[in-house]
Amino acid sequence: MKTSYRLPAIGLFLLLPASVLIISSVMGFNVPSALINPVLVMGGLTVALGLNLTAVLKVNAERERGHFAALTIRIGAKPLNLAVVGIGALLLLTLLGYAFVENFRPR
Repeated sequence: MKTSYRLPAIGLFLLLPASVLIISSVMGFNVPSALINPVLVMGGLTVALGLNLTAVLKVNAERERGHFAALTIRIGAKPLNLAVVGIGALLLLTLLGYAFVENFRPR
């Protein structure tokens, strides 16, 4: 396996628990009991996003005379890594939105 495909493949594998959980919930199927573990779901999302963001983002901070002057963020054109970041962000927003709607109701 090429090095350029390694991080997206690992990221997609780590996104599987969250995507199976969301898809099975939306379709009305029974959620597999192994996927109810929040460490597995949120941990996989976090690690997948972290790995692929480090491959895509380059951050540079500049200083002038000891003071912070500029912050430059560059996004690399790596389509597979960007796809994993996008899918991971959508899954994370879906889970956080569900948690908000489920726990906060108007009084």
